[in-house]
Amino acid sequence: MNRRRKREKPDAEIDVGAFADIAFLLIIFFILTTSIMRSTGQEVSLPQAQTPEDRQVDEKTPSVNILADRILFGEDEENMDRVSLEELRSKLFQLNMHDAEDQDRMIIVEVAEEVTYEMYFRVVTLISDAGGIVALVEAQ
Repeated sequence: MNRRRKREKPDAEIDVGAFADIAFLLIIFFILTTSIMRSTGQEVSLPQAQTPEDRQVDEKTPSVNILADRILFGEDEENMDRVSLEELRSKLFQLNMHDAEDQDRMIIVEVAEEVTYEMYFRVVTLISDAGGIVALVEAQ
């Protein structure tokens, strides 16, 4: 009984050590060739901070109320008009704030909690484009 042993074939192995080197070189290549973009935004000029005692809001200071379903614009709280974004833009440009003093360029913005950041950003951008300064009021 002569049994022949089958020869065990050696396992074919692939050398994966070079893969780590190639991956490292690709990472370095992509880091060096990637262009870094600066984030863009809207330049907004803000007034100097004041204490509540020093703050004097004129009765004729324009005000924008941003609610969930509408935007209100006016110079006093009793006579606020419902406006669209385009109407707000034209009313802001009619105020001709680019050449006015800082205290005459101030626009009070009140925002409801349910308003999206996108809508808030659009209104603030409109005010800035028209030459206005956004007055930030902190609730106490």
